[in-house]
Amino acid sequence: MPSDQYPTMNRRPPHRLAIRAVLLAVALLTLPVAANAQSTIDRVRRQNGVDSGKVVSTTPLGVTISKGGVESTIPAEEIEVVTFAGEPSELNSARNALNAGKVQEAFDILAKIDVAEIQRDEVLADVEFYRALAAAKLALAGKGEPSAAAGEIRTFMAKQNKSYHVPQAIETLGDLLMAAGETSNARAEYAKLAKAKSPYFELKSALLVGRTYQAEGQDAQAQVEFDKVASSPEDGALIAPLKLAATLDRSVSQAAAGQVKEATAAIGKIIASAKPEDATLLARAYNALGDCYLKSNDPRAALFAFLHVDLLYSQDAEAHAKALHELTKLWKTVGRDARAQEAQQKLAAEYPGSRWAKQ
Repeated sequence: MPSDQYPTMNRRPPHRLAIRAVLLAVALLTLPVAANAQSTIDRVRRQNGVDSGKVVSTTPLGVTISKGGVESTIPAEEIEVVTFAGEPSELNSARNALNAGKVQEAFDILAKIDVAEIQRDEVLADVEFYRALAAAKLALAGKGEPSAAAGEIRTFMAKQNKSYHVPQAIETLGDLLMAAGETSNARAEYAKLAKAKSPYFELKSALLVGRTYQAEGQDAQAQVEFDKVASSPEDGALIAPLKLAATLDRSVSQAAAGQVKEATAAIGKIIASAKPEDATLLARAYNALGDCYLKSNDPRAALFAFLHVDLLYSQDAEAHAKALHELTKLWKTVGRDARAQEAQQKLAAEYPGSRWAKQ
């Protein structure tokens, strides 16, 4: 039998150095690519792609990244997440947990990061922001005090006033003030977003300011703000959700002004065209529909609208708290006192810090 017919037979064993070289090559090939890339490159992820290179500066308006000596600035409103070279692995785990709605998990992960070991200012700013954001989200979900969380957001903005997270921090502070029933103070915060001189932030500001007027029962003034958004000539992937939200909120104010039929029809179209997984939009839509039915003195229809939020779209804490608040009254209206008490207890247990639990 010729020895070359089976190359693995009748051969001398490879030299030990050759074996070591092969093992080293295999080890290098099996190292996690992401970890190696993470240690040397910054990445800015936005809706339509990823920019990689070196982050050279950040401002409340965006992030400037350099690649091959060429600098480009990504507007803050387009940024989904920035990962930095050398950042603690826990930081990205916390970001992912927050994105998945696992706020307590994110909060616990962030608490384990030793900030004394962080050398990059941008990474420190990210850790401080996400800690404040996680605390705020817990407070908005009824698992913390909104005033304390607001203090953490204010501290972040004072220390890290060049962070690209500042616009989101302003909005979050406004949300916390709204949850605490401080609508005029929330309006002042939301109005700051328009100072960015960005079409997106100008429209986002008008939408949020409109909601503060709506919460105060100033529906005519609210409609003025919502109309700014809905009738804006601006368009695009970032603008479309703002226009949809403004259309929804405007419908509630229309119903308050007596245009109930038109309002319910507009909301019905939004619900019909919404994606089933868009729980936040659907929760707001069914709450808006419930408000319209209340304006038209149809408590049973309103009850079923708010019940949709309680049973199907409870992921949005603010919307769910409002629905439970309304259900507490509506169950009594239809003679179901036990269900009313159940809704009230649920509201107090799950969202004790919410403005809806205090009304």
